[in-house]
Amino acid sequence: MRGGKYKNTGKIINAITIESDTKKSRNSAHLTPFESTKKRLLKMIKNLSLKKNGQFYSLKKPLSRQSVTDSFRDISKNRIGNYLINDIKEDFQTTSGRQATYSLCSYKIETEPSFLEGTTTKEYKYAYLLLIELDDALIILKKYVNSPEDYFSRFIDEYDYEKFCHLHGNKNPEYERVTMRNMNISNSVIKARSLEAKNLNGILPTNSSSRSIPTSFRMRVGQNSYTLTPSTSRVIHRDKKNGLDELINWAFEVKEEIKATTDSCEFISNFSSPICLKEIIDRGHKVVAILLDLTEIENKVISGVAELQRENGKKFNTKELNRFFNHLKAPLQVDGDVLKSKGVILAGKVSYSKSVITIKNKILDQITIVENGVPNISIGSFINRSKPFSAVFDSPKYSYFSRSCFEDKQLLNNIPSILNVFDDSYDFSSVSSEKEKPHATHLTRFPEKSLFRAIEDKYCSQHDIIICDDMNDEWADHIAIDKSSATPSISFIHSKFIKKDTYGASAFHEVVAQALKNIGRTQAEKSSYKVKYDNEWCKNYEDTGIKRVIGANDWSELGQAIDSVNQNPNSIKKVVLATPFLRKIQLHSELTKLASGQKCKPHYIQLIWLINTFISSCKDFGVQAHILCKP
Repeated sequence: MRGGKYKNTGKIINAITIESDTKKSRNSAHLTPFESTKKRLLKMIKNLSLKKNGQFYSLKKPLSRQSVTDSFRDISKNRIGNYLINDIKEDFQTTSGRQATYSLCSYKIETEPSFLEGTTTKEYKYAYLLLIELDDALIILKKYVNSPEDYFSRFIDEYDYEKFCHLHGNKNPEYERVTMRNMNISNSVIKARSLEAKNLNGILPTNSSSRSIPTSFRMRVGQNSYTLTPSTSRVIHRDKKNGLDELINWAFEVKEEIKATTDSCEFISNFSSPICLKEIIDRGHKVVAILLDLTEIENKVISGVAELQRENGKKFNTKELNRFFNHLKAPLQVDGDVLKSKGVILAGKVSYSKSVITIKNKILDQITIVENGVPNISIGSFINRSKPFSAVFDSPKYSYFSRSCFEDKQLLNNIPSILNVFDDSYDFSSVSSEKEKPHATHLTRFPEKSLFRAIEDKYCSQHDIIICDDMNDEWADHIAIDKSSATPSISFIHSKFIKKDTYGASAFHEVVAQALKNIGRTQAEKSSYKVKYDNEWCKNYEDTGIKRVIGANDWSELGQAIDSVNQNPNSIKKVVLATPFLRKIQLHSELTKLASGQKCKPHYIQLIWLINTFISSCKDFGVQAHILCKP
């Protein structure tokens, strides 16, 4: 057909039938060319055979003929030959009397086969775009067409996220599969995962789901199966293929169901909700602190892979580098659009768009990262390009991390369980350093007033084997194995010492990041331990007489201990944070305020996000979370 914009939906039209119908219409002497074309078009519409798979949008006003024409023209600019179909704003009445307007475009495209690259071989396909306008909704069905909804932004709105996700929630759906995006504020955790079961209702831990946003889920309602993808407003109803009449009736049913939906499904209610930065601010909340994470750059500089240069080309010495990175590990206070560091106003400002935070600072813009094979970039540009920072608001319900904002509805309810993770039964009052370096070569134990010594003598005292894995490719500062108890256990201990008590997020962020980076080591095979033993653990610590392994004389004894843990299905694995700069009584006071809806200082809000990130990640790996602190 000429002048038409139709897209092929799987088996929209059989090519042989089209060609045959075309010949017949040309041979029909009693029909004018226009009548012949119209008759063939109507036959094609009757031959539509599509799956119930569409994107649903609220329609603010009918699509204009010009907007449809322009969109069809643009999406088909690389078509081969004439349009197969190009119907714009055609009225349609279903057999049940429902009125709708459809626009359909289909055309031929050529592409290189997906299994080839760099050849002149082409395969031909038919693309299609079908727009169905109901009274107050638009449904888009498509194939080989990218983001057609962008052409109609003036006419459509997305349905409310909660209403869309709770579709059929009042009909006791059984959720069979869910794909989630993890919203924990760390780059060291699994960002996405999928779970599948005959019925996930009641199986998925609420603590885990409250930290995740569902990107898609499949549910069964009676004999019907639906897949919802909130990010693209897509609804898929697993069913036989249908003609236009049935598709329109289905579209009416779905859009009415969305409008009538209430937040009635407990399974979906457990998840976090994505939210725009602008929406949080419009609700009267404000960003109160930002925590930069420049670990990637710091590691490159320390290892010599990259270096920092000032605007005049002068390089930083070691002392200046340490001072620079340590300064940026402290949370930056935000007061409106003003950025402060330890109360001092910084030259620059913080700006907000609909979805992202941008940080402008003169000092950061004047420091350049220089790395071989990579274009030079200022620290300021790196921060605003990669967004390696989290931001907290004056309400703990909301958080921002790496261009995304989310609302955790369960966070405040989880505060009592969060406090139970803290263990104040160990005495760290005599500790005055982490390792008390430099170490004398004659030492056979870490110094008595060091945190490492306190961990070995106090926390590890009930364990059979203690491994010091500090330095190089460490899994933890210490690994402690209890092989002789009825329930064997292995603990991965990460220690951080600060001279004064502090509840700022930077110190805690450092030890949490280290723990999450290595949390997968809790599932390591025995062979991986053997490699560690041969490379490091069989030696002394640095140039001292401190043995890295206490309680096992050789690999055979250590290997047997690892077997006692791995071969017992009831064995316990723990990730332990030793943080003697925190006091449980102080945390209890401030976090209880949050639970009751009271205000508290910004760094406590950041702290609770970090703690909850740590706990939920441990639960995901099936390990216990413990935090050692002062009373």
